[in-house]
Amino acid sequence: MASKGNKLKLVFLSFITIAVTCVVLVFGFENPVGNFVLSEAKAKGYMEYEPYEAYTLAHDICTQCHSTERIKLYCPRCGPPFIAVVPHMQTFIDNYKQTKPNLKFENVTEYQAVAIVQVWNALVGNWEGDFREQDILKLIGHYDILKEFYKTPVKDRHIEYALSNRDDLKIGHMSNIMDAQKNLGKPENNPGPSTQEKPSMKEHDHSEMNHEGMEH
Repeated sequence: MASKGNKLKLVFLSFITIAVTCVVLVFGFENPVGNFVLSEAKAKGYMEYEPYEAYTLAHDICTQCHSTERIKLYCPRCGPPFIAVVPHMQTFIDNYKQTKPNLKFENVTEYQAVAIVQVWNALVGNWEGDFREQDILKLIGHYDILKEFYKTPVKDRHIEYALSNRDDLKIGHMSNIMDAQKNLGKPENNPGPSTQEKPSMKEHDHSEMNHEGMEH
């Protein structure tokens, strides 16, 4: 007959085995439960987003309210840095939930906001240095995690630093679009209109909105 101590050891080992098996099943294989757990852990700051994962997150969250074309047109002359804009996306999402109850909108946690800020800083532009610290902190408001992140040097911002080297992902003022447009007005570079060079009405509409800022 097994002793009481051995029985306790057996129960403990069984519990450990079950726990390890559950962890392997959840995280070791591609499955909805494991994906949900990881997603929640990152949204709540227990784990970090990888750079490209943050890029996908930023695209999915931000295009709930507007297109990437609107983000592409955002520039230093149009509004404050992304670190002062992104945290207030939740306010717009809350408004959309009330005005468009039939549509599903995903909320933004502050840790997700930190990741999204880094994405657009790297791919559209970071002009935090053009604003006074007290103004940015005031604009950020009650988002303490973002306030702390604001003081982090770019070289120590894992996502922003990594994506800043991805020229293939950059859009708007950080891409080569602006350089390509510099010489368009010169006769030698513009011999005549063509169907490729002629802007569409949609592009014309976006150019007129270049200084309206990023709308939600």
